[in-house]
Parts: sequence; C-alpha cells; structure tokens
Amino acid sequence: MMKTPTRRSLLKASAGAPLVLAAGPALAKKKELVLDLNNPRDLMFAYVKLRASTVTQDVYYWFTGTLDLAVPGQKIQPIIQTETLILRRTQKLEDYKYHVTDWEATFYRELGTNKIVDGEIDNPITGRKVRPLHYREGPVTFLFTENEPRLVGVRDILPKEGKPFNYPAKRAGDDFWFTKDSYINSPHWLKQDEWPMETSGEKLNVQTSSSLKAKWSDVVNPDITAAPTDFAYAATSDWLPWMLMGQTPGYVLWHSSGKKLFDLNEAPGDLVETVRKIHPVWFTRPDPWTGFTNMYFQYKDQRKPAPKA
Repeated sequence: MMKTPTRRSLLKASAGAPLVLAAGPALAKKKELVLDLNNPRDLMFAYVKLRASTVTQDVYYWFTGTLDLAVPGQKIQPIIQTETLILRRTQKLEDYKYHVTDWEATFYRELGTNKIVDGEIDNPITGRKVRPLHYREGPVTFLFTENEPRLVGVRDILPKEGKPFNYPAKRAGDDFWFTKDSYINSPHWLKQDEWPMETSGEKLNVQTSSSLKAKWSDVVNPDITAAPTDFAYAATSDWLPWMLMGQTPGYVLWHSSGKKLFDLNEAPGDLVETVRKIHPVWFTRPDPWTGFTNMYFQYKDQRKPAPKA
C-alpha cells in the first residue's frame, strides 16, 4: 500500500531540493578563453599571465643556481651559488597594455655548504681571494603591448626592430611554455681605465635564455589572472666585477631555476629571513626603492678599484 506523505516528510524533502538546484550552475564549466598564439595580442596576453598577472597585482619570483667560470683551454669551475627573490608588479594600463616592474634582491651562498657568503672566497681560476657583493637591481619596468616590449624609465638596451610581440611559445598537451633568448652588447657600467680588474672590456656582453612553463588549462581559464609558473634561467656574461678577472679570456655561465610565488609564506627555507637581513629595503612598500640601481652601481659605491694582479 502506498504510504501517504506527511507534512514532515514533505518539508524534509523540500529542504534538500535547493542544495541540488544551487549546485547546478556552480558545477557548470566556465567557457575557456579563446587565444590564437599566432595573434601578437593574444600571445602577449598569455606571456604576461605566466610572467606576472593580467590584472594589477603583485607576485614574486624565486630562483637559485650556480655560477661557473669558463676560461678557454681550462676546466670549467663553479665559483658560487646564487639566490634571488623578485617582487614583480603588474599595472594594467588598459586591456592588453601592461607595465610589469621588477625589484630584485640577490645574495650568494658558499658552494657545498649553503652558508651565506660573509667575506672572501677563493677564485678557482686565479687562486685569488675575492669578496662577492650581494646586490639589488631595479626597478626595471617593461611595457607589454601587441608590439615588441620596451624598457621604461631606464636605458633601453633592447633592440628596436619594430616587430609585433613574437616571443616563442610551445605547447604539448596541457604543458605550455615560453623560451626567450636575449643578446646584449652595451657600454659597460664601469669604465675600464678606472676599474681594470673589475671589467673585461668597454662593452658588456650578456646572453640570456629564460623559460616560463605553466598549464595551458590555467592560461585559458578566465578565473586565473596569474598562472602558477615554473622558471628556468641560463646565461653567459662577462666577468662580474667582484671576481677580479680583468682581461682574462672567458665568461661566467649562469644556471638557475625556481617558480612564481603568490605569497611570501610559500618561500622555501630561510629565504625571506636572509633577504630581510641582507636587503631590508626590499620589504619597503609601496615601492622598495625608486631610483634605478644594479650590481655595478653598488659596486662602484661600496668598493675601490683593486690593484692589478
């Protein structure tokens, strides 16, 4: 015999109904962004989502690695570990137009011990005692539009080719990445006749290769403005001034890796405490500092030219 529903059973059933109805729209998949990577505007938008954010927002980048010394005819020798924390700020100027500004804090650790460098280390090529310089760099601001990026407010050393944005992008399944190569040959920040042991020439030569890797599903997700991103960096440069290599032929080989951080609580180990100790100004807000500085400016302010070897 069919049981007649009571008022209590009807109320109980109706109480559960809104939960089911409310869950429907929430479970519906949002429409993905349609991005054409052959379109410079869409390509730039995807790049900014990996590099920083497509809205006005602060993120951080952390990476660590090793510096090697390469002299022709000699064994390549590691000299030091390097670690960097960057505050990276996006200012959205308008749709598809952004300023992205970096404030960088870098410090060194001893090879094999992970101890913060505090004093002199051995240069394995020359055998000379050298004193590394923890340094800051920035602010460096890039303007990102559908055209090639430009540096804003500092010496613009980027080549001006008048091209649309064309950083190389690759996709394999849900893996998506950019790998960007840069080649710089510009006047050295230190004059060679004043700093003969700290410079290798009148020009500063640097080649960099940086890779940003994220999930394509994050890039096309309209709810994600800053995609979680892994970072890898390799470079070849002239000697750093504290290495005191003078005109010895050869180059510094850089190799580092790390990731984007959305909160400093995500930072590994003693990173934040170390930066706070070595570069306390980096924590100043809204801007850590305003006037542009870099390793060479700080070296000139804090050191005197070394005697020739």
